Amino acid sequence: MGKGDCSSNQEQQQRHDDDHDERRNRNRSRLFLCKRCSMGLSRISFKCVFILMLSLCLLVSALFWIFPSSLHSVSGFDAKDEVKLSATVQTYFRLLEPVVQLVKHIARLEYDINEEIGIPNAKVAILSMHRLASNWTDVVFGFIPDPVNVPINMVSLSVLRSSLIDLFLEQSNLTLTTSIFGPPSTLEILRFPGGITIIPMQYASIWQIPQILFNFTLNNSISEVLDNFRDLKDQLESGLYLRRFETVYVKITNEDGSTINPPVTVQVSVVSDLGTLQLQRLKQLAQIITASPVKNLGLNNSVFGKVKSVVLSSYLKDTLHATPPTPSPAISPSLPPAIAPFAPVNSPAPSVMPALSPESCPQHGSATPPRNSPSGSNQTPRLHPEPPHSSPAPGVYYGFGLGNGPLSSLAPSTLAPTPSSLAVDPFYRKIWLLGFSGLFIF
Repeated sequence: MGKGDCSSNQEQQQRHDDDHDERRNRNRSRLFLCKRCSMGLSRISFKCVFILMLSLCLLVSALFWIFPSSLHSVSGFDAKDEVKLSATVQTYFRLLEPVVQLVKHIARLEYDINEEIGIPNAKVAILSMHRLASNWTDVVFGFIPDPVNVPINMVSLSVLRSSLIDLFLEQSNLTLTTSIFGPPSTLEILRFPGGITIIPMQYASIWQIPQILFNFTLNNSISEVLDNFRDLKDQLESGLYLRRFETVYVKITNEDGSTINPPVTVQVSVVSDLGTLQLQRLKQLAQIITASPVKNLGLNNSVFGKVKSVVLSSYLKDTLHATPPTPSPAISPSLPPAIAPFAPVNSPAPSVMPALSPESCPQHGSATPPRNSPSGSNQTPRLHPEPPHSSPAPGVYYGFGLGNGPLSSLAPSTLAPTPSSLAVDPFYRKIWLLGFSGLFIF
């Protein structure tokens, strides 16, 4: 009897322990979703792994959807609104680096830009950084007054404008820390007080800067016009019917100081290789320009759009009503008296040196002319005293004593030859040679 009762008690205890283990395994099955997982953490089924990964993905997606602003600093940067508003000058460029790496070096980027194109009483501020493509970042920086309540002076702005235009035209380079930022590209000017003017084709020298003839407006940006500048120049020259030795020069202006926003004003000049354009040619150009807006000044509509607000300059407008000067009649060159044609002494034409006569000659050896002559007019003074003996000359000519020269028969004198005419003959010969030289030079 005792043995039977003991064995029954053991059997009941064993069943009780089995029931307890079964309940515990059932609870573990509910926790790990399968019986195999309940045997230990080292034995995990694929079904559990899949469920766990799906739960994590749903959790991360919910975080991005609920808290997007908390992750915004990783994908970009924006300065405060008051900083952006105080930056009167704003410029844009691109860097071939991911934005996540650049955000950590904003202070270094501001320092590099300030070292390159910094101006007094202003400091560089990075206004924004945003992801453009996989590894490209758009960077916008500006210049804010330092101190803030003092505006940037005009001299500093002029220097800064020249520096930014040179960077835009790629006539100079913006050098940054290469190991961090690499080389910048695609620099554009977004805003500049007072506007900016671009001259794509420089003049040969400052002495060749011509007058502005007219201007017009295009609904394009400066960058778009420069991209098609060769077409613009060629089409303008064709539309204005310029000659082969005439060239078009243009200035492109944006009033807001932006290179990416329309519209622009194009100022046009015409330069001739032959010199200054004449009045008649300017009048022709004025007539062509006033008739050309209907033809769009020869510009392609699909590229440049419609030309607007064609305005002649005051310099060219005055030529429309100006009359060319009347050519003066041709004036025959008059010969000076020293080389006038030969004429007799009694001709009414004036003479340089009238022939001497015995009545007009003073006494022998006197060099002073008489105060009163029989005719009441002054006579030419004697140049040499009379020699005591001289032979008569065959002829006396207008202003010259030629003696027996080859021209002695052209204009014989009506006066009788006198010894005094022979006395001044060598001197008159020199005067004649001088007059002949003057005629040769003339």
